[in-house]
Amino acid sequence: MKSSKLWIVTLAALGLAACGERESKTFTGFITDATMNTVTVQDQSSESTYTFSTAEADRSEALGLLVGAPVVVEYKGRLEEGARALKVATNPTYAEAVGRWMLYDPENPEFSMGIEIRVEGEAASINSATLVYTGWELLDEAGKILLKGQSIGNGGSFDFSQTGIISKDAAGNYSLTIEGTKIVYDKVSEEAETATTEDAEAAATAEPTAAAAEGAAAAATEPDAAVEGSAAAPAQE
Repeated sequence: MKSSKLWIVTLAALGLAACGERESKTFTGFITDATMNTVTVQDQSSESTYTFSTAEADRSEALGLLVGAPVVVEYKGRLEEGARALKVATNPTYAEAVGRWMLYDPENPEFSMGIEIRVEGEAASINSATLVYTGWELLDEAGKILLKGQSIGNGGSFDFSQTGIISKDAAGNYSLTIEGTKIVYDKVSEEAETATTEDAEAAATAEPTAAAAEGAAAAATEPDAAVEGSAAAPAQE
């Protein structure tokens, strides 16, 4: 009788464990690495990390799996290396913030300035030596970030912080408004970034080509010294 009861208890425990493995769970943290079919996440409250397989996961809200982004991974089974993710979702404000933001001066486009917001809380100023951005972080409210940096001038400097508000218009264009000011930065689209890169590469390729063409033209108008030398030399008997 005792062995029968023990067997029943064991089966019940196994059944509960099986049910537990069938139920989906979530793991919350920050992305430390990502590949085409995996994402590595560091736990929010500890330094432990786990790599999840994302080959069959719903990544409609993954938003590029940017390093440093807060992420929620839904999975089944045990929390272990290689666990299969069912869904991966990252913080949308993080993905919206990362990129190049420019403040254009229509009258003096060459003096346009901006901010480059990078992953893992890094930031840098564009065309500005006095307002130097150094970092950023997400705020609790969606669509808001905190920008950090140094204001430099008159031989001194001081640290500053600004609240940036990200918004999106009907056409899908993003803007970043510095709270309490009239400063509004426009986000450079991926298409514009690609076009700028391609133009720079084309210019770099065209320069040596043009130089080579000029050299060839110059050579064509000058006599070949080697040929002249051999023609003027007397024949050896």
